[in-house]
Amino acid sequence: MPAEPVLLDTDTLSELSRGNVHVNTRAKTYLGAFGALTISAITVFERLRGYRLALRQGKPFHRQLQAFEALVGTCVVLPFDADAADVAASIWSACTRSQRQNIGDILIAATAVTRQVPLITRNRRDFEVLIRSAGLSLRLMDWSKPSRAPRKTT
Repeated sequence: MPAEPVLLDTDTLSELSRGNVHVNTRAKTYLGAFGALTISAITVFERLRGYRLALRQGKPFHRQLQAFEALVGTCVVLPFDADAADVAASIWSACTRSQRQNIGDILIAATAVTRQVPLITRNRRDFEVLIRSAGLSLRLMDWSKPSRAPRKTT
């Protein structure tokens, strides 16, 4: 059972909606402990943006949009606030020009840093670079892979 709240990155939420067995198992365990998944307002924006663009282009994503909106209604959605904006500005200013294009990741990382919660993501390497360049601390976890059994020490 998870010992503390965590923040799900957009990619992890996508894996959940795709039925990734490992993500689903961990999400169920988390829900049993905390009662709701925790996501950021940035993740809500990123997913809604994608669905609405697809719909605008004539793609049949009405069902997925409705399912996502229903999911959001069951989640704790962390806002992007002034503290997160301050941390995001520090991360952004420490990034290279190409890294600055990943503004969603920067904003999500800042949200996790200010709330002092681990971030669940498949994009560990991208977040490590962002956080390291700004000299910040953020624990990263990946629910999309099988969990490893603890190693025995002798």
